[in-house]
Amino acid sequence: MILLAFFFIVLYNKDVLLGGVIEIMKKALIVGANGFVGNYLIQEFLSNGDNVLASDIQKQKAFNSNVPYIDIDILDKKRVEEVIQKYQPDYLVNLAAISSVGLSWTIPEKTMQINVEGSLNLLESVKKFCPKCKILLIGSAEEYESKNRPLKEEDSINANNPYAISKIAQENFAKLYKEKYGLNIVCTRSFNHTGIGQSDQFVIPSFCKQVAEIDKSGRPGKIYVGNLSAYRDFSDVRDIVKVYRALLENDTPELIYNVGSGKAYKIEQLLNYIISLSSQKIEVVVDKEKFRPIDIPYTCCDNSKTIQYFNNTDIKETIKGIYENFRNRNIKRELEDDER
Repeated sequence: MILLAFFFIVLYNKDVLLGGVIEIMKKALIVGANGFVGNYLIQEFLSNGDNVLASDIQKQKAFNSNVPYIDIDILDKKRVEEVIQKYQPDYLVNLAAISSVGLSWTIPEKTMQINVEGSLNLLESVKKFCPKCKILLIGSAEEYESKNRPLKEEDSINANNPYAISKIAQENFAKLYKEKYGLNIVCTRSFNHTGIGQSDQFVIPSFCKQVAEIDKSGRPGKIYVGNLSAYRDFSDVRDIVKVYRALLENDTPELIYNVGSGKAYKIEQLLNYIISLSSQKIEVVVDKEKFRPIDIPYTCCDNSKTIQYFNNTDIKETIKGIYENFRNRNIKRELEDDER
C-alpha cells in the first residue's frame, strides 16, 4: 500500500524518477511566446522535460500540441493577476517587448508602456500570488556605454535610444523588487541573436531575404543596407535560449547576467558572406534612411559568467540556415502558385 501511494504521488506531480532521485517537473510560463525567441524557448524547456505554458496578446501560434496557450495583454493588470494566480508557475519569462531599437524611436511611448509597465504588472502579480516563482527579465546590450572591448556586467550603462532606456528602467524595478520584496529575479543583458523566423526588420534576416530574392530572380540585383562599419556580437538564438533556461534552473545569486557569444563581427563581413551564398552579381547600396539616429560602433559580450551554458554555434551556419529558409520559402510559394 505504501508503494502504491508513493506511485500515485509521483504520477500526480508528474515527477521523473532518475537514478533513485525524484525530480519534479517545473512549470514555465513564457509571456510573449509568439515572438521570435518564444518558440525556441518553448522547445528548449520541452527538450529538458519541463511543462510549458505559452502566452501572448496575439492569436495563438502553432506551438507543440502539448503546450497550452493563454491570452495575456501584459498591460491588462487584472488579466495578468488572474493568470499568475491560477497557474502558479515555477518560472516566468517575459519576452513581451518592443524589441527593435529602430521601432522604439518611432513609438517611444508604447515602448515604455510595454517594456516597463508590462514588466511591472508581472512583478506585482508574482509578488501577490506566486512569490516563490523565479522570474527572468530580458534586457539588452544596448544599455551599456560603448567601449572598445568586451563589456562586463559591472561596466557603466548609458542608454542612447528609447529601447535601451526602457530596459534600464525594467532592471531598476527588478532590483527594487528583488531587494524590497525578496523576489527571485534574474535579468539578462542579451547581445544580438538571430535565427530562422526573425523579422526582416533586423539586419541579418534583412540581408538574407534581399540576397535570396536576387538569387531566386536569376538576375543581378542591388541590396540596400545601413551602417556596415559597426561591430556586433551575434549568436544563434538556440544558444541564447539554452542560457535562459540555465539561468532559471541554476543558482543565480546576482541580478544581471550577460548573454552573448563573446565574438564581435563587422556587419560588412557578415554581409559579404551572405552575398557569397548567391550565384548572382549583387551591388551593395548604402541607404542613409536605414541608419539609426545614434549607432554604437562596437559591441561585444564578456560572457564569463554564462559561458558554461553556451553552445557557441558557428554564426555562419546560422546565417546559412536563415538564407536557405528565405530561398526555399520563395520556391515553395512559386510551386503553390503553379498548382492553382
